[in-house]
Order: sequence, then structure tokens, then C-alpha cells
Amino acid sequence: MCDIAARLSDVLDDSSIVTWAAVSAEQQQAVMEALSSASPPACLALPGTVEALGKVMALAATHHWRVLPTGQGTKLSWGGTAEAIDLVVSTARLNRVIEHAVGDFTVTVEPGVQVAELRRILAEQRQFLAIDPAFDERATIGGVVATADTGSLRQRYGGLRDMLIGVQFVRYDGEQARAGGRVVKNVAGYDLMKLLTGAYGSLGILSELTFRLYPIQASSRTLVLSGEAKAIEAATAQVRLSGLTPVALDVVMQTSAAAQQQARHLALIARFQGIEAGLAEQTARLKKIATTHSLSCQQLDGEADSQFWQQVADEIKPYTVLCKVGLRPSGIPGLIKLIEAVDLNAQARLYGTSGLGWIQFEQADKSVDEIVESLEKLRSHCQNNAGFLTILQASKALKQKIDVWGYSGNALGVMDDIKRKFDPQRLLSPGRFVGGL
Repeated sequence: MCDIAARLSDVLDDSSIVTWAAVSAEQQQAVMEALSSASPPACLALPGTVEALGKVMALAATHHWRVLPTGQGTKLSWGGTAEAIDLVVSTARLNRVIEHAVGDFTVTVEPGVQVAELRRILAEQRQFLAIDPAFDERATIGGVVATADTGSLRQRYGGLRDMLIGVQFVRYDGEQARAGGRVVKNVAGYDLMKLLTGAYGSLGILSELTFRLYPIQASSRTLVLSGEAKAIEAATAQVRLSGLTPVALDVVMQTSAAAQQQARHLALIARFQGIEAGLAEQTARLKKIATTHSLSCQQLDGEADSQFWQQVADEIKPYTVLCKVGLRPSGIPGLIKLIEAVDLNAQARLYGTSGLGWIQFEQADKSVDEIVESLEKLRSHCQNNAGFLTILQASKALKQKIDVWGYSGNALGVMDDIKRKFDPQRLLSPGRFVGGL
């Protein structure tokens, strides 16, 4: 292990190499949760430039070191567990905003830039990057792209693949590659950007990213519709067909203890942004839909609206069981009923028109075998509705009992071929992606 640190000293200064014993307890825990074995890596490398990152990866290729890429580590335990990692490479010090082209509504950043810091910088020019990932106060842009982590804003703005217009990455052998550009109209290399988004660091280490931006809207208003499940289902379907244009449309399920029993709370949450006249017209129409279906309606404006969505951003917690789901929107009501039936005391947030979303619960409430049985039922429902259920976050004991990805398609051969072309030595995040790639 010491040999790896010694060899790294040829390309990095001492402050950029942290032996495993010197890694903080919090970082050690995050890394070990991401590994299938009990053997820790030799050290953590923190290159401060793209050139240094390339040199680290060239050394790794020469000596066949298995590498686990990370940023701040907030999503390091997501997906499958990595195998026999020799070296953790962090891009946390690659944290420059390279170019903010205000007039072109684009920004180019290094992967270590934190989401919260970028949001603050862009807000100075009344612009924003339309993502709302988990752990957004600490998460880095590179980690968000690597895990394709988007939230409620996907309703209006689409996913990360729709916003990423240029990418640079370091290959397994230390060479740099680039696709796309720094202007919205340049879409060269679009397929390559799609491959890297959501690849969990298995094809290369992101080193530079260019995104399209959007103007911050003048006003924002949220309506929370609450009531019976059938009424929420009918109202959601009506909103989808109504021509209303919310930036977020979430079906939310939460459970809480009431009189020593589990009580389920179901709501449809819609957020509108724009000029005041537009907000007034859209919210009036949604209130009419709420009245038609006998739903209560709470309106949140200004600071209350902002505080509400900040609370939403904090809903996902570390060390819970967290699942990403996708299914036909028509299958959402059935999924909610099934979540209640399997009795996981879960909360869920499902995006009303895409059918994507997440389910979260505490693992301590059930045995591993009981949880596996429940998750298989939920996964079966999603797959029967043309969807999926992926276990992002869970204990290693649970992940060892169930296929984390649950992939049932026929593209594993293609994915394996792509992995071999991008990473022939299988050095990058081995075992973490679909099919153990």
C-alpha cells in the first residue's frame, strides 16, 4: 500500500496524497460503504489540475491499480459496490468555474465545483442551472452528472443529458478526451455525453463540464393539494392533460405515527414560476381542479415557497434505503398502494408526468430478508409498467442479498463492449455499474 503512495509522489505533491490511516473517519466510512470487500484502498489522491489527474490515471494504468473516482463522496455508496479498489481519486480540488458566458446562457466548470456554490455564482447574474439533486449543499457537479441525479425540476427542464452540452474527461490511461462544445447550438459528441452521464465513473473521470442555463423567474408559487388517493390520482391525470406548465409536479407519499398507528398522507404538489399574471392564471386553474375533486389546497408564496422547496431538498437522508424508480405515470397510483401494502413505513416522491421518482425508508424497521421481499414486489410492479427500480443507497448486507440494478433488458452485451473500449483494463469503478461492469 505504501508503494502506491510512494509512486504517486512522482506526480503529486505530498499535500495531494492522503494515506488511508490519515483519511478522516467520515471519509473512510463513505468509501468502505462503496466497496464489496473489507480491504481499504491504499490512499486518497487529490489532484489539483486536470494535467495532474491525467498523470495519476496514467500511473494507475501502468501499475493496474483499480480506481474509485469521487467528488465530496455524498453519493459514493450509490449503485453497486466496487471491487478491490487500490486508489480513491477525488476531483474535489478541481473546483474552478472556467467560464460563465452570461449572454449565451452557458457555464463551464470543473467537476469539483459544489452545486450550492455554483447556484450562488449564477444567481448574481439572475441565471441558474436547472438541477435539484440530493445533498445539494455538499454535492459536486461531477458527482451529480456521474449519478444522473435530478429531482422535481425535471418536470420542466428535463434531465442532465438535456442540459449538458460539452464534456471533457480523463480516460483510464490518463489521456484527455472531449465532446460537445461551449455553445448551445454545438451538439457534436452528444452520444458520448449521454454515455458519461449516469455511468458512475465507470468509463472515465469527468474533468470539465459545460451546461446550458436558464433565467431565474420573477415569481414562484406552490400549491399543495391533499386528500384521498383516488382524488389525487384523478387530479394528477387532469393536470397532465390540462395544458398547465408547472416547473414541478410531484405526487408525494409520507407516513407518520398517529395514535400508535401508521397514517398515510398523500399530496399533489405543483410549483409554477414566471410573471405574476401567468402565475395567477395557472394557479386559479389548478385550484379549480382541486375543488372539482374535493381536495384541500394550500398556497405558498415568496419566502414560504422557497422554504418549502429547501425542505424538499433535505428529504433524502444518508444511511437510509433509497431507491430510484421509473414507470408509466399511469402506474403511480398502483405503486403507492403497493408501498403501503408492503408496510415499509416509506416516503416517496414521484414526478407526475415522467413517472420517475424515489422511495426511501429506514432499514432498521425490517429484517434484510423482509426488505428484499418487499423490494422485489415493488420492482415487479415497476417492470410491469415499463419501468425499473434501482437501489441507490442501502447497507452492504442488503445489497449483497439483491441485484441492486435489477436490469432486465437486452443491452448488457452492448454495455460490456462499451466498457471494454473505454476501460479495457477494467480499472474504473469495477463492479459498480449495471451487470457488475
